[in-house]
Amino acid sequence: MISKRLMGRTGLKLSELCLGTLNFGWKTDETTAHAILDAYHAAGGAFIQSTSFSREPILPSAAFCWSEEFVGRWWTLRGIPRRELTLATRVHVRQPEKGAGNFAEIVRETLEDSMRRLRTSYLDLVIFEWNDGLVPVDATLEAFDLVIRSGVARFIGAANFPAWRVADTLGRAYHGVHNRMEALQADYSLMTRARLESETMALCREHRLGFLASSPLAGGFLARERALESMLHTVRRERLMARFGNAYGRLAHSTVADVAARHEASTAQIALAWVLHNPTVTSALVGVHSVAQMNDLVRATSIVLSDEDLERLDQATAIEEIRLPAEPPRARSADLVLS
Repeated sequence: MISKRLMGRTGLKLSELCLGTLNFGWKTDETTAHAILDAYHAAGGAFIQSTSFSREPILPSAAFCWSEEFVGRWWTLRGIPRRELTLATRVHVRQPEKGAGNFAEIVRETLEDSMRRLRTSYLDLVIFEWNDGLVPVDATLEAFDLVIRSGVARFIGAANFPAWRVADTLGRAYHGVHNRMEALQADYSLMTRARLESETMALCREHRLGFLASSPLAGGFLARERALESMLHTVRRERLMARFGNAYGRLAHSTVADVAARHEASTAQIALAWVLHNPTVTSALVGVHSVAQMNDLVRATSIVLSDEDLERLDQATAIEEIRLPAEPPRARSADLVLS
């Protein structure tokens, strides 16, 4: 069963597995989505995260709205008391062009749209996705304030913010008497440890921030049961090959597979159990396409890794190979186009 963990200093208890709904409406129809939500709730899960875009969306698709509508219809049709759920959304907004509107108001309008689709009068957690359009930071802090003080959300979080920017906003919030962020969300898995454990997680512990681990299976790399090279040539396969198709990836996956065999578990279960073993992690975000996948991942919450398991996994993934993108060829001025 899925248990709960305290989010930083807030008193809010989150399910250790958060159900991400980004694929609802894309690859998962509403009937299947409701069945997944049923299985998640039956296992004790109550933390559901959707995704929101401002009214001028980055991607011109209604699918991002469908996921929120699916969730809203699900919990109201099932008659689940709102207080028993933790509803969150990860919001993508940019500062408007000069004269195009107030940033804080744009954020509020975006979240009101989300609340309407989710059929709720408030959100438990709003997570701001980092982009260069969130500066100047003072305007972002004003948006934080409006979201909290207007009752739109109980708490604010940040996704993929640079650690130095998090420290900066915490300081500004303290001196400016602003509401501060209370949680950080970032990709964290056996394959992406080096970038987070030494700085971001230390920052969370020092300032009592919750930490939400997205992509705990490394984009599906640690959930596969066969070699990358044998997979069909898809965009996903090419992306995984570029990141983990190396000696580091092969050693990590083989070690996870060995530990999984000893526990009679799947590689996905072991990878997720490793993330949940970290006491700094408040919740791990998972996305699934079927009830079977949901039930498989729930079992990870009951797997206890031994000291030997942890040492083997740590040693196999301690030195992450960082690959920098190749420098593109210089373009002639006549070849430059807007895209």
